[in-house]
Amino acid sequence: MLFRLLHIACGLMIILLGVKVYDLVGYVDASTDSSLMSSAMAQPAAMQVVPKAAAGEAASKRADAEDGKPAQQKAPSSDLCKSGGCQGALSPTGTVDAITPDPTLKTELAARQQELDRKAAALEDRQRLVDAAEEELQRRMTALQTSRSQFEETARHSDELLNQDAERLVRIYEAMKPVDAAAIFNILDLRVGVGLLNRMSPRKASAIMEAMSPQRAILATQLLANAHAHPGMHIGDNG
Repeated sequence: MLFRLLHIACGLMIILLGVKVYDLVGYVDASTDSSLMSSAMAQPAAMQVVPKAAAGEAASKRADAEDGKPAQQKAPSSDLCKSGGCQGALSPTGTVDAITPDPTLKTELAARQQELDRKAAALEDRQRLVDAAEEELQRRMTALQTSRSQFEETARHSDELLNQDAERLVRIYEAMKPVDAAAIFNILDLRVGVGLLNRMSPRKASAIMEAMSPQRAILATQLLANAHAHPGMHIGDNG
């Protein structure tokens, strides 16, 4: 559950980064379009200055010719632009000057790009940590599964050995005289003795219990009754 939450959090952070980059690109495009429109509006106004100056120069020449006076030489339009008549909208060659980027905008874009790079690097570091944690967890789960399989195999082998030993002991006590077997069962651990009696044939078990002391026979009978009432219960184990 923890790893799924981490994956979801990383995905949400990546989506937020994408939205911020999209807003930043839109802001830059809007600023560029605004600057271009301002330059385009300033260009026609400047171009109207040159025809007016040329018309004034022609009218002055005609007036001087009518009066018989030599026409005075007028400054060319290029000199007019140099003196500031073009208001800086047109260059001497008639081309539009290049737009100078806003230093503040460049600084903001650089700072935002650095912030995005820093967040991306942090996300990569977190992803590496998550991957390492997943690998370690998988390794431990594999080791635990291996240990569990080995334990189950050992327990199964031990049960087989115990069953073999129990069957061998049952055959030994069944071959003995009931009185001799009862003398041993009187001092034997009660759970072990009842487990052996439960494996014997009813005729052999009853003969041994008949020769046992009354108190031990009563306890053995109670344990055997519980064993028959609960078939899943194992008798003869130390647990």
